[in-house]
Amino acid sequence: MSLSIEEQETHINFNRDDERATVYTSDTTMMTKLNKLVELLDTEWKLESVAKLESGELIGKTYSCPVNFISFRKKKVERVYSEAEKKEISERLHKNSERS
Repeated sequence: MSLSIEEQETHINFNRDDERATVYTSDTTMMTKLNKLVELLDTEWKLESVAKLESGELIGKTYSCPVNFISFRKKKVERVYSEAEKKEISERLHKNSERS
């Protein structure tokens, strides 16, 4: 994609009585995150459309999800883990990745 970082954006849209929200993004990092959600088994995330230039260059994607998947945090949470906790988390992640 040739959009600069400053030009990459994400829009979330839904009305009060909607069951599904739409998420349009031209942000490549956000596309990667949302693509992973779409690819999960039994997911409720859907890829709705892909926007491309006439040249075929990707410029954005539109996704949808249930409105109740959209949430807002009241504050930033920073977690501090001990070395033992980090090791345990690492081992659990490795086990899970081996199953996939």
